Amino acid sequence: MRTQILKGASLALVLGVLALSAPAPVAAADIRANVPFSFTVSKKVLPPGTYNLSNNGAGTLLIRGFGAGAVIMSQRTESATSTSPKLVFHRYGDEYILREVWMGSASGHKLPETPRERELASGRSGAATASATFETVEVAIQ
Repeated sequence: MRTQILKGASLALVLGVLALSAPAPVAAADIRANVPFSFTVSKKVLPPGTYNLSNNGAGTLLIRGFGAGAVIMSQRTESATSTSPKLVFHRYGDEYILREVWMGSASGHKLPETPRERELASGRSGAATASATFETVEVAIQ
């Protein structure tokens, strides 16, 4: 019995030392944006509102709003000119598609083109307001 207690205490001590010596996980960068229009992320349409965007550092971007959200795999990118946090949308008529998220400090994420955006860009959507070209719309972060 005494041997089991000593083994358990030794194991707890070793695990405690390892936990203290391990580097702390890098905190995810968080930004908050107020988006005044509905927008598409991946295959999901999110309503207007305030969204928290978190970067976990592994190419995954988490977008959370009140009652809506999305998780997206993205390509991390750097820019010498874009240093302020912002969201970049492509607008086709009255449809907005999130394409870039800039977290600040020249760090950002490029989101993949969605099937809906390919459809809008080619003009096959049948929508009277869609055009083959898009307008870039930026939403500055609060």
